Amino acid sequence: MIAFDLDGTLVEDRSSWKKIHRHFGVEELARNNMQLYESGKIDYEEFMRRDIALWPSELHLNDIELLLSKFALNSQARVVTSEIKKMGYEIVIVSAGLDLLANKVAEALDLTIVLANGLQTDFRGYLTGNGIFRVDLLRKDLALENALRSLGVSMRECMAVGDSKYDTTFLQRAGFGVAVGKDPDLATIASFVINELSELIPCIGSIESKLQASS
Repeated sequence: MIAFDLDGTLVEDRSSWKKIHRHFGVEELARNNMQLYESGKIDYEEFMRRDIALWPSELHLNDIELLLSKFALNSQARVVTSEIKKMGYEIVIVSAGLDLLANKVAEALDLTIVLANGLQTDFRGYLTGNGIFRVDLLRKDLALENALRSLGVSMRECMAVGDSKYDTTFLQRAGFGVAVGKDPDLATIASFVINELSELIPCIGSIESKLQASS
């Protein structure tokens, strides 16, 4: 199993949350929420609730879906994910962002397994102000582990691919961690550090060769 972070890894945007905040002009207020979360004063579920509260009232889910419908895939994402599937590996997207974007990316890349957070709505489709919590930003590994358990796969049989400090435990707890880019926090704990997604394929080949040699 190969597990990919979404924002900044498979897509160019760094955060689906920030994209929405920029649109509504509440980026600075949202930074305060992130500081509270990162300092441990609120959990991620509360963080989502506070972020959603910054948006206009009477907001329909379709409005958010429209905002997130325009996204730029990493230029190498299609080729790399296609090659990985040809090699016989399953791919899962693990994101603390929103499933509205993650599902669109999965559809574009012909992927089926997505772990991401959602937005709660009423029967008319309007946001209630609450999020649907599935993935913690700092503990993506927990969501991945739960999903792998249901598939009969262990964490050590999984490679995690991410690009930021928020992916630290995600990469640490996987059998192999791949840091995309030069984030100093990830570089110290990753099994591999790559600059481009295309470099992931040789990493997988290297692991396969070592495993075959030791068997």
